Amino acid sequence: MSLFFLDQKKAVAQIDCLSINTGQANLLVPMPAVAEIILNQETIASGDSPDWMFGWISWRNLTIPLIDFAALQRGETCADFGGSTRIVVLNSLVEGHQHRYYAIICKGFPHTLKVEEDSALSAQGSANMPACISQRFDLDGQLLELPDFEAIEAHLREIPDNH
Repeated sequence: MSLFFLDQKKAVAQIDCLSINTGQANLLVPMPAVAEIILNQETIASGDSPDWMFGWISWRNLTIPLIDFAALQRGETCADFGGSTRIVVLNSLVEGHQHRYYAIICKGFPHTLKVEEDSALSAQGSANMPACISQRFDLDGQLLELPDFEAIEAHLREIPDNH
């Protein structure tokens, strides 16, 4: 099974990724989707935002939505991760909403992974795939989930743009 998933025009020998602990699972996020990793910061509350959104954060002179990916998957209210979190700012990969960037909470510090063409990578069954996940992988004994960016960004349309 090939992991070269960003609609590559030609095969690549390796792709750099981040493993991000959402508190529920470890996401495998390709580096082209990552804008920056930042420290936890105060959020600007928004009374009319979805339950899975913490609020807004300031990043590079922009105000972007901060979401709890695990809460988004479960359709629940955000969890409190405390002060030991990082924030991963992601580039929007899909058009159709006004958010060029958005951020997700990461428990602990994400770590980089180089996924090579010959990595011991096996896709798990696609039955009962969690929301906003396109594929599950076992990479050298570690279960990783590839986000479904289209599904995530479809949820971004639910966020009113008041900032």
